[in-house]
Amino acid sequence: MRNVGVPHAALAALALVMAAVCAPALAAQQAAPAPEITRTVDWAGARITVEARRALDQSTPSLVKAKADAETDLDQLMPEALVQAIGSLTVDSSHTLSDYFSSDAALAARLSDTAAQARRTDLYLSEDFSTLVARYVIPFFGEQGIAVPFFPPRAAAIRRRLGDVATRPYTGVLVYAQGPLPAAGTTRTASARPALFPRLWDEQMNLVLDRGMCAPQSLATWGMVGYAQSTDDPQVFLRAGPTPLRIAARGVFGDKDTDIVISMDAARQLLAIPENITLLTQGKIVIVYDKLE
Repeated sequence: MRNVGVPHAALAALALVMAAVCAPALAAQQAAPAPEITRTVDWAGARITVEARRALDQSTPSLVKAKADAETDLDQLMPEALVQAIGSLTVDSSHTLSDYFSSDAALAARLSDTAAQARRTDLYLSEDFSTLVARYVIPFFGEQGIAVPFFPPRAAAIRRRLGDVATRPYTGVLVYAQGPLPAAGTTRTASARPALFPRLWDEQMNLVLDRGMCAPQSLATWGMVGYAQSTDDPQVFLRAGPTPLRIAARGVFGDKDTDIVISMDAARQLLAIPENITLLTQGKIVIVYDKLE
């Protein structure tokens, strides 16, 4: 059988045609830089805000089409970008969300779905019409909150502690955790850092509260604790009420300095009567930090 060769002229013509077809697509790819993604964690507001800035393709003659193309690109890229944005959020004293992603495939899939369903609150062009800006908000709590997979199915019982301590029913708990504090079990000091689920310990490292002891309904409503940088923050009154038990933190604990150590007397005041135990399970706690970051 004789091979039929293709004339060099035909091959050259075919190459020119392919180049003409592919050139616009290649140019579009080169003209479309990756979006700029920024993230802001609002601990007091219990949410993460992610902003994406996508430069418009200046070679597109129609501003409307350039805007629509940029929006399409953002819609395709944002699910993965949102997952990356929430990955560094501190869950507890030892883990970020990324740590849980890598160890639990089902949890990673669920949190990816949550990020993909994030609410877009704003979509607008920059003042010079060169960039499309999209803003997304992911809540910590609520039905679409990123903390939901970590809620216990039911609250574990908190044991009462009997002892000679003066106490009474309080409306909430206010913990002052500002300034450098001793890091329990070490010789260093550290500033308390916020987390989704900071545990409370007494000075003998007896556990006072963790997320497994909190009522799931309360966790879904507003989480385990509230976060503030001042006692004047409205969050203090709204969450801890007019007559909270005021506690000065004695230290921090954990790899990420998120757990709070309180005095033995303060722990007994909270655990001696059922009314104060209920405050703990309902998350009527505000921690005052130096910085919320």
